[in-house]
Amino acid sequence: MSWIRNKLAAYRDRIACHEGGRTYSYADFLELIDQAAAKLPSGNRQVVEVQAPTTIEGLATLLAIAARGHIALPLPLELPAAEQAKMRQVAATSPLYDQLQGSGLILFSSGTSGEPKGMLHNFDALLQRYRNIRPRQDRNLLLLLIDHIGGLDSAFRCLFAGSTLVVPTARTPEAAGAAIATHQVNVLPASPTFLNLMLLNGVAASHDLSSVEIIAYGAEAMPQTVLTRLGEAFPNAQLQQKFGTSETGAIRIKSAANSSLFFRIQDSETQWKVVADELWLKTPSRILGYLNASNDSLEADGWYRTGDLVETDDQGYLRILGRASALINVGGQKVHPAEVEAVLNTVPGITASKVFAKPAPITGSAVACEIVVNKEQDLRAWKRAIRKHCRGQLAPWKIPSSIAVVDAFAVNRRMKHA
Repeated sequence: MSWIRNKLAAYRDRIACHEGGRTYSYADFLELIDQAAAKLPSGNRQVVEVQAPTTIEGLATLLAIAARGHIALPLPLELPAAEQAKMRQVAATSPLYDQLQGSGLILFSSGTSGEPKGMLHNFDALLQRYRNIRPRQDRNLLLLLIDHIGGLDSAFRCLFAGSTLVVPTARTPEAAGAAIATHQVNVLPASPTFLNLMLLNGVAASHDLSSVEIIAYGAEAMPQTVLTRLGEAFPNAQLQQKFGTSETGAIRIKSAANSSLFFRIQDSETQWKVVADELWLKTPSRILGYLNASNDSLEADGWYRTGDLVETDDQGYLRILGRASALINVGGQKVHPAEVEAVLNTVPGITASKVFAKPAPITGSAVACEIVVNKEQDLRAWKRAIRKHCRGQLAPWKIPSSIAVVDAFAVNRRMKHA
């Protein structure tokens, strides 16, 4: 792992991070890594919790753990105490640790039961994917926490290129706008949900965001209407779709166009195929397995069944339709929530929508939705407007039968709809 230190040392005079009112150089970052290493246990490999008062210290601790060959367990202080306790319990011991060659990294994602689902990465293999990143001098906003593959990818892709991380004072649209304006951020990685919140809150009107050159969106499906509005709000910015999974790490892709949701996988280390509309991936950084869940999605020959449903075009481009687990079964008819949301978001006055299943006595499930609106109208009028708008665009069973108007959607710590 000496390549990591050599790469960071080459940037020692550059700025590594702005966080909490302080500026850290790469020389400071290397010192933080050394300080973290001095506190690590000696001897046999252990699971080491990563809890740091700042993001840059947390990243330094992760790299120190990797260099020592331990297993890192990121537990950001923002996590509820009960959730932290569950993660500690899951990570305490596992037969998978005996299969690990080199350092390890434990990440958690939400399981179908709502319980945190732990997975074990070969941390060396994950970091190796950043070894050949070319030097750049960008200023990247970091919104996601370092216990998330998207947050780690944004951070490592920035630091191993010698660029500057900018951590806002809070993970809110207003704080993000302030950080962009103060530090002239030119790369904005964020989820579609967070980007939509920035648009709805008028952040571009209250802060100078003209420095933004690249908006990298991912972590969930992007509504076409939000992508169009982003293009209008940031006419000089490139809109780049990002893709990856907690199980494989980030995958290099290229969007078909600024205004398109189609992308092509352009990663020399990644194989892909579509099986029954589901995207399968094969990468050298796939997890070894789950600590507390079935490994059914992990094929013995190295393939990972992502659970993402996709469509392809004749040029080899892909478009994410949604999660297989989110499909709504209406009397045997399958409904993609994203398809319905795409139509709802074009109803005049609707600024955001969320579609989900609701129990129904005859069909088993029915399509329900919540909408955020920008004009006053009673619920009965919204129901009429939605049904009129959807006719001819959606099959009858796809039109929401239950509609609710809400002030805003809750956002979880992954920056997605809660």
